[in-house]
Amino acid sequence: MPIRAYLQFYKDVILYILIFTFICVLLFGIAAAFLIFITLGIFIGFLVFELLKKEEYYFYYNLGITKWKLFKVVFLINLVIGTPIVLILLLITSYFIGNTSII
Repeated sequence: MPIRAYLQFYKDVILYILIFTFICVLLFGIAAAFLIFITLGIFIGFLVFELLKKEEYYFYYNLGITKWKLFKVVFLINLVIGTPIVLILLLITSYFIGNTSII
């Protein structure tokens, strides 16, 4: 399994995900933005990569890596990185602000 290729793709896509997450921080707040970072940001990163760097997929195809495999690996990396960040953020928010539930 070419781990370096997956990490290179993640480095290419994470820039677009972080830009989208920063915009979401401004619009929706920190907690919602990090949840978007874990889930919806991946789709945005893939969309922008598809629009700007479509030719680079040939590199991954030559290694036997499909778009679906790339998507799964980026999703898992984002999940592993993002979940502790969201949990720590929610714990800090509940400690300093208190109960933040809507109901």
